[in-house]
Amino acid sequence: MLILHILLQVASIPQNGIQAAAGPQRGVADPGVIATNQRITPAGAETVFQGRVTGLRFARNSSEIVVAVGSDVYRMAWVDNRVADHWKISGRTGIYGIAADTAANRFLLSSVGRVPAGAHPLAGTAANAGSIAQLTAIGADGLHPLGGFGHDMAGSPAVAAGAGAGGVRVAVLPLTADDQLAVVNAASGAPIRTVALGVAPLGAVIADDGATGWVTELAGKQPQGTEMSAKQCCEARAEAVRIDPRGIAMAGTVARVDLRTGEVSSRITVGRHPTDIVWDQRRDRIYVTDGNSDEISVIDSRGDSLLGSIVVAPFRSRAAGLAPTALALSPDGATLYVALGGVNAVAIYDVAVAPRGASLRGMIPTAWYPSTLDASGDGKYLAIGTLLGVGSGTGANAGMTGRYVHAVRGAVNVVPVPTRGQLAAFTVAVSQNNRLPLASGAGAAAARANVAARAVPERPGEPSLIHHVVYIIRENRTYDQILGDLPRGDNDSQFVMYGRSVTPNAHALSEQFVTLDRFFAEGGNSADGHQWLTQANETEYTLWPLYEGRSYPYDGSDPLAYSNGGFIWDDAISKGKSVEVFGEFAPEPRDQSAGPVRSALLAQYHTGGEVRLDPPFHTTSPIPSLDHILVRDFPSWTLAVPDVVRAQMFKRSLAQWEAGDSMPNLVLLQLPSDHTAGTGAGDCTPKACVADNDLAVGQVVDALSHSGFWKDMAIFVVEDDAQNGVDHVDGHRTVALAISPYTRRGAVDSTFYNHPSLLKTIELMLGLPALSIFDLAATDLGDAFITPKEKPDLHPYTAIEPAQSIYEVNPAPARLHGAQRQAALASAKMRFDIPDAAPTAKLNRILWQDARGWGAKYPATRASLFFPMTVDVPDKDRDGDDH
Repeated sequence: MLILHILLQVASIPQNGIQAAAGPQRGVADPGVIATNQRITPAGAETVFQGRVTGLRFARNSSEIVVAVGSDVYRMAWVDNRVADHWKISGRTGIYGIAADTAANRFLLSSVGRVPAGAHPLAGTAANAGSIAQLTAIGADGLHPLGGFGHDMAGSPAVAAGAGAGGVRVAVLPLTADDQLAVVNAASGAPIRTVALGVAPLGAVIADDGATGWVTELAGKQPQGTEMSAKQCCEARAEAVRIDPRGIAMAGTVARVDLRTGEVSSRITVGRHPTDIVWDQRRDRIYVTDGNSDEISVIDSRGDSLLGSIVVAPFRSRAAGLAPTALALSPDGATLYVALGGVNAVAIYDVAVAPRGASLRGMIPTAWYPSTLDASGDGKYLAIGTLLGVGSGTGANAGMTGRYVHAVRGAVNVVPVPTRGQLAAFTVAVSQNNRLPLASGAGAAAARANVAARAVPERPGEPSLIHHVVYIIRENRTYDQILGDLPRGDNDSQFVMYGRSVTPNAHALSEQFVTLDRFFAEGGNSADGHQWLTQANETEYTLWPLYEGRSYPYDGSDPLAYSNGGFIWDDAISKGKSVEVFGEFAPEPRDQSAGPVRSALLAQYHTGGEVRLDPPFHTTSPIPSLDHILVRDFPSWTLAVPDVVRAQMFKRSLAQWEAGDSMPNLVLLQLPSDHTAGTGAGDCTPKACVADNDLAVGQVVDALSHSGFWKDMAIFVVEDDAQNGVDHVDGHRTVALAISPYTRRGAVDSTFYNHPSLLKTIELMLGLPALSIFDLAATDLGDAFITPKEKPDLHPYTAIEPAQSIYEVNPAPARLHGAQRQAALASAKMRFDIPDAAPTAKLNRILWQDARGWGAKYPATRASLFFPMTVDVPDKDRDGDDH
């Protein structure tokens, strides 16, 4: 997989004389929506960047920091927000991408790109071998490439303070996609050796003499013998990962490596997803963030043993998702700073007697998702880097202003280490920002007895009028793209692509039931979105992401992608609820040539008879709990099967439920055709794909609302993400529908909702526990439903045939001219057998012009480095001339 240059847009906003497009800025005048619905009140002096902050370090002088953002590295005089130095690299920086090389008065930078001329490629790599993990030295005299050592992913570099017995000072770089550690000469970059490690090594520390290194292994050792495991899918370096009975990756490990011999001398089991690591060599203490266990493991580096763990539990309620991501130690080693990505905070622990006597002093609020951290050498300041910072940016073109989900603006905040009084106030702010009471408060409100049943109970465990929930999942549209022409709610018609003539059912359902015009998807692609939809959470593995060269985990085929909090079906089954899943989160069982197969199935559908798939699908999942509840003959993600055919298959199951007078309590149904397949010859036209999806939704709702189960049913329809489409409110805003006899018919509900809101609503309806801190603290959809004093409206819904034909296919390029022909040729090169394999930037421009006219100007975007997808498509086929 090569570097992805996705075109983004951010408005040029004057800030202290600095234009946003020109570089970092102090503060931001147009903060984007925080799709997790957390309030952001970061402490300290803030600098905003175009892109994700992936690494930072204080310089020798605590008034300066070095920051890595995409392909840019800055030395910032942070007090006055001045760029002292700016370097461009060929590629993008790695995770935890900067290490301080104090012995040489420089920094080592990990990055992913092509190996520059003059560097030392490790055996098995070459300068033209695609995306190569590499090391670069940054000093007063500029950049010095040291070499390329692996593929696709670069972890945390570490460098010895002094030379070893042979007089060589060494540095190490975890090669995350290759399961190796590169050991190199720190001065010259010459390769010394590679060390085979466990699954997905990421963080590293090294002894001052360079004799020993410690490396975190995200999924631990390779599975052995009869250990339960599941294979990742489907990239070159996919591998088997040890799993628990739920299908979730087992605890990770930390490997002790003898750097002189290249041997792994010991391996210590820690929590799930160990990422960052710091070493207090004076106390022989190593601290490790266990991002998917919400713990900090503490290791005795002298005795090679686990001393215990520090449980991260600052709030009254316990649930997954706090996500410790990064660490820093005070100069005296007595204070540990822990970045908590899930709650936008840095926790401060007294670790003088860790782990048994470790205590939480308090928390500092940060910008969105802190993931890199450093403490100044004088102990006075913290520098906190955040991946998502202040939210996605805006841009303007020809009077049109829109937001893009991938227009990321990361941030760095430098904070003086707070006094006791300041920390107390900061801690309260973190609690309030997340709507999570602190652990010292009173207990949560219990369910009340003798409470009248309502559609959405006010407290968990109280009675609900809803006994059947149908959860329909679609693909990749913003609110304005579909409902921008709706004559009510907050919309902007200049961004409509698939209006009422294409999506009459989305319009009618929104109008007849309730319009939700403030619903947001947290993720920016399918690997993000399907995690939020099924788990109300997302681990760092997909968010950063860490799956490059391994998988694209949109479909339940990568155990490292799953939250330790589990899945919505796990919760339902644990409470005795019945569940059936139609296609969602199940791997595609076979390749399909979408165009011919789809056309043949539509031809059968057009005759008015029942369509039968021949041969039938046999859908399975490596997730044990999901595999037991999958509808075997229902297809998982593929555009080869029209959604109207899926709807027909679903209605056959509904008929069986009606015949047996028993319907599952929870039903998940995937309808993906609104993803579209570009304008390649023979594929459905984009409008036909979206119309097919819209009609299928209408048909499913029609059938369900005419069934005997309608009286105690709720149907939720939602997109997995908004991808890189345009929306005037925010690029995360998407289409969601709440359909039930108990919804507030004809109302507009402008409450801020998101995926965890929807899952929380389902949990309240079915009496299920929370999956994570996000659904625990989310606002449920109660305002979209009537009160117990109001009567339900049992009138059913009747599906509407779109004016747009669902049978329309794209013409051959020979029949086309100009931009339309170029779009057809470009689409023919793209992959649509899995979501997001096509280059997002180019595809969105094609879809925009196909919908709006081939001369229509696409809203301007700003070029930036971002890597939301990992399908192995060459750069030239991904982005073409878009940059």
